[in-house]
Amino acid sequence: MINGGGLQQQQQIHQEKPANEKSDEDSVLQSQIAAPENWPSPGQFFWSCTSKSDRLVLVIATIGAVVGGAASPFSVVLLGFGGESFRGYFTGETTKTELLEGINRLTLLYLCLAIVTLVAIYIATVGFTLAGERISQRIREKYLAAVLRQNIAYVETLGVGEVNKQLTTDVYLIQEAITGKAAALITALGTCISALIISFIKSWLLALVIIPAELVIVASMSTGAAFMIKYTKQAVAAYTLAANISDEALGSMRTVAAFGMQRSLVHRYATHIAVARAAGIRSGVALACMIAALNSIIWWTYGLAFWQGSRFLVQDKVSLSAIITVLFVTISGAFALGNVSPHAQAFVDGIMAADKISQMISRQSPVDSSSSTGYTLPRVAGAVEFKHVRHVYPSRPEVLVLDDFSLTFPPGTTTAIVGHSGCGKSTIVDLLERLFLPTSGSIYIDGHDTSKLNVSWLRQQIGLVGQEATLFSTTIFENIRYGLVGSESEHLPVEAIRHLVEEAAKTANAYDFISKLPEGFDTKVGDCGSLLSGGQKQRIAIARAIVRHPKILVLDEATSALDGNAERLVQEALQQAAIGRTTIAIAHRLSTIADADNIVVLSKGTIVEQGTHQALMQKGELYCQMVGNQNMQAAMPHALESDKTLTKQETLPKVVTMEVSSDFGHESGSQPDSKPSAAVSIWSLGLFVFRLNSKDLPLILCGLGFSIMAGASFPTQAVFMAEIFTAMSVGRSRYDELRSQVNYWCWFYLMIGFTTAIGWLGQGVCLTFYSQELTYRTREKGLDTILHHDMSAFLQDDHTVAALSKALSSSSSHLEGLGGSLGGTILVVCTQLIAGLALGLAVGWKLALVCACTIPVQLVCGALRLKCLALLEAHGRKVYAASAAYACEYSTNIRTVATLTLEKDIQQNFHRILETQRKRSLVSTSHSALLYAVSQSVTFMCAALAFWYGNRMIVNEGYTMFQFFVCYAAIVEGSFSAGAIFSFAPDMGKAKEAARELKALFELPVNIDARGDTGYTSPEVDGSVSLRGVSFRYPNRPEHLVLDKIDLEVSPGQYVGLVGPSGSGKSTIIALLERFFDPEEGQVMVQGTNVRNWNVKNLRSHVALVNQTPTLFDGTIYQNIAKGVEDEGPSEEDVVQACKDANIHEFVRSLPFGLNTLVGARGTMLSGGQKQRISIARALLRNPKILLLDEATSALDSESEKVVQVALDAAARGRTTIAVAHRISTVRNADCIYAVLDNGRIVETGTHDDLMEIKGKYYDMVQLQSLDQNS
Repeated sequence: MINGGGLQQQQQIHQEKPANEKSDEDSVLQSQIAAPENWPSPGQFFWSCTSKSDRLVLVIATIGAVVGGAASPFSVVLLGFGGESFRGYFTGETTKTELLEGINRLTLLYLCLAIVTLVAIYIATVGFTLAGERISQRIREKYLAAVLRQNIAYVETLGVGEVNKQLTTDVYLIQEAITGKAAALITALGTCISALIISFIKSWLLALVIIPAELVIVASMSTGAAFMIKYTKQAVAAYTLAANISDEALGSMRTVAAFGMQRSLVHRYATHIAVARAAGIRSGVALACMIAALNSIIWWTYGLAFWQGSRFLVQDKVSLSAIITVLFVTISGAFALGNVSPHAQAFVDGIMAADKISQMISRQSPVDSSSSTGYTLPRVAGAVEFKHVRHVYPSRPEVLVLDDFSLTFPPGTTTAIVGHSGCGKSTIVDLLERLFLPTSGSIYIDGHDTSKLNVSWLRQQIGLVGQEATLFSTTIFENIRYGLVGSESEHLPVEAIRHLVEEAAKTANAYDFISKLPEGFDTKVGDCGSLLSGGQKQRIAIARAIVRHPKILVLDEATSALDGNAERLVQEALQQAAIGRTTIAIAHRLSTIADADNIVVLSKGTIVEQGTHQALMQKGELYCQMVGNQNMQAAMPHALESDKTLTKQETLPKVVTMEVSSDFGHESGSQPDSKPSAAVSIWSLGLFVFRLNSKDLPLILCGLGFSIMAGASFPTQAVFMAEIFTAMSVGRSRYDELRSQVNYWCWFYLMIGFTTAIGWLGQGVCLTFYSQELTYRTREKGLDTILHHDMSAFLQDDHTVAALSKALSSSSSHLEGLGGSLGGTILVVCTQLIAGLALGLAVGWKLALVCACTIPVQLVCGALRLKCLALLEAHGRKVYAASAAYACEYSTNIRTVATLTLEKDIQQNFHRILETQRKRSLVSTSHSALLYAVSQSVTFMCAALAFWYGNRMIVNEGYTMFQFFVCYAAIVEGSFSAGAIFSFAPDMGKAKEAARELKALFELPVNIDARGDTGYTSPEVDGSVSLRGVSFRYPNRPEHLVLDKIDLEVSPGQYVGLVGPSGSGKSTIIALLERFFDPEEGQVMVQGTNVRNWNVKNLRSHVALVNQTPTLFDGTIYQNIAKGVEDEGPSEEDVVQACKDANIHEFVRSLPFGLNTLVGARGTMLSGGQKQRISIARALLRNPKILLLDEATSALDSESEKVVQVALDAAARGRTTIAVAHRISTVRNADCIYAVLDNGRIVETGTHDDLMEIKGKYYDMVQLQSLDQNS
């Protein structure tokens, strides 16, 4: 009942609201959108996501990594022993026999070290990989659970792109940080600690000289890391904004293509990724400076150690063995830190991602569906009451939606709520379902405050059919079964559940069309139900709502997408279903609620009148005017007669065809498993990547040159080191000569430090610019390419929104590895290997050949590991893409998930998908880890061989110490570098798989190219349209003939209506006229020219489309309307006029920011009717010669529909209009009506009067809608 005082009094109360009450309202709003103030640090977060077994595995793996890292310093100890043995032999202190025996023992120790390294590295690799997969799986599950339990307002503030990005890219970054990067960092730590211990044991004096250099290295790394973190944050924020744009575009492809929005969307997207590019460049330059500083300090430390070591040597304070050991173990620790720098960047990215994920997981939602708090009622009668409810949405706090709203819904009765769009009707549903919190007031069920009831239990008592039917990309059976979740019937045997599902489908008039499908109820509906028409989706949604027999049934425009016959039958079923339960019906079509027990009329958030249909008609006020607009006075008596004259459901045969709905996205799972992609050679992938960024060839060449400069430093210093070792091998009588020679060669270390710094800095800067440009162009060109794909491409399994978003983000980022720090490091290592081998052959070819023979073994092991990891990466991408697509779909449609209480069901399915992937990866992980461990241990075998054979060359062939150490340092140490190449194999595997995926995406054939300049163009068209013998099947449903030799003629300026049952092919005709698809047979003609011969862009510029489901984009109202023209720069006067023509101007003027008001992601801040009118304004701004209306007014209330219909009628003058309609009143004045599209054919054609005289199927549809009593 209306709370006394009237509208003026309510407004006065609002204006006089006390300050403390206003503060309470603000706190309610803030609680719904506030991020948590405190959340666990990344370290605490990781710990909370590990089990006891994970921790045990990580401890064992950490021990393995530390032991594996310590192997390198211990090998240096052996090297020191070998050097001292050689010195003793050359100075005469050691005999030939003693030398041979000593080196044999040394060789055996090297082999033992190789075995220990193999076991340790294998344990570390397997342990970190398996634990990382388990932990990341747990993080994925926790994150999805956190998203699903959040209140709607908070999720909407994040945006669809942010949630999807965190589910795909960010969690993957965390997994990478745990599996490969943490292992690399711990191994480096093991190297550093063991090196420090050994250096102090061998010579604490020399260690104190060298260790300060390590401190400088650590300081350099800390400073560089700080800058990298800062700029990485900026890049992540920019990429998130870009992801929101791409996700919206990919989910609305039909609208994007129809209005030629591709260029403007790509421009907006490019603006954000350009910001990310700039931040990435700054981060890369910081990394380049850090690496340059590290390497130059290392060579200067060599010079310092040899200079000071030679002084200690002549003073008998150290031995040559101690100098070699202390120097090399210290430097090995520094090298470990330096070589891990590319991993450090990825580890930092993982930490940053973990921080954001942790923030979401730790947030406590004010309305938590997973919480067990709140009580339940043993029995529900269904009495609902709103008491003094006031509400504003957190996203638009300046707009009052409900103002002191009080209303009682008696149990077992039907209450209808009507009013213009945006008056607050759907808000009542949102508050009842506790999707939002009222800013003040209370809502009761059976006298119990809903805020004290358990949220999940409350929602299970309510069956909701929304205005926009949302289905999930699974089978029809599963979609309807979702309605049983939380009910007593949920755990019945499968046969019993199937029976309930089928009965619900019959009640919703969906059984016939479902049973005629080849797979029946097991037919998959595609992404968001994209393989069904709007009417078919809505009937399945109705079946889902009534299958659980809820005590409270909420119908928010439940039959708006149905044709007349289906609506009548479903309406009858809903009336039967309403018996014994409380029903709340929100309606624009007033004929559907005339029998309601109470009709409530809303205006600006308040009740202006209520009563029965007859009582309100007698009052003659607002409701009476609304009825008059729909000509209901005459219709109601006639409707009763028509009920008697029409027969059963087969009066209007249903079609079997599944028609792709308005803004179809992408089918996910309805197709058979796609065939494995053909193998692509690494050369073709490399050429593909090069072509993406061929403009930056100078950067590549400069980076290559600087990489060679940086890499050549290692074999060059091998000569310096060998000369110094030779000088230190002289006897005591020649110490003056020793000091002179050492001092001389130490100056060269000073010089090589400067040249190395230049090389690393130049390489880092050049390749950073290259890699960031590559990522930028790949993302920009990637989105542009995807947005211009044929519509048939979006029906493929691998073209879901989640999969395409992942290709734009993760795959583009992985390509960066081919040109950034990773690519530069590989070039440096290759230079070291080649130059070292050449130098060794020049100095001592026999020893060099023996040392070099083990390098191919390492290369083969590394190549095999790369191949294994590439296969694992491809498999992981496929499975994780499937899990990500699953999670993204449900998180995107969180409203539907919440109202159906599907959270636990979704989490269980998500767990099963991830568990399957984890178990399948065990074998591949074990194989690849073994290959990697072998490749690392072979290095020590190579050292053993070098000493064993080198010893014999010295004894038998007269090799000098200089020759031995040149070959050893240049080739054996170079083989370490070869192993380092394959330590980056996971990143190389990702880069290869990313290149393959992007290559396939970029090279997908495009038959309908909206970017091309070829084809017929015309500045103006006369508007004539014709279809001649057109037959059509959707590519993903070749067994279903949608159109069967259709003939249709539309003269210039004609208004033509298309009517028929849901799924009969009406929207397909619109799609063919927009040239989203080409017909299988026949011709589609515009102005007498086959659309195949038209320039696609020019053709669509003459056409404007208004879809059944309005599609808006995140931005302002002005920006959304301005997208109607491709230059996106219309004057404000033109936009205002379009708003007036679409009857949206007054609403826009009432908003505080007018045209600059933000609409939210997908227009969530507006009602369905408001969104539709903005869509109409966008179409009218285009000033098209051909106007296509696909149920353009279906979402409007009666008042707005009448005004907008008048506007559309006026807009139709002078232009050709083709209108798809279920509501016959919208096309009764058409020049020609094609009716009824039945089984893909037109069975009746004529004007409204002509078709009424025939009294065929069109006549029956009119009778069902009771719109022509006088015919």
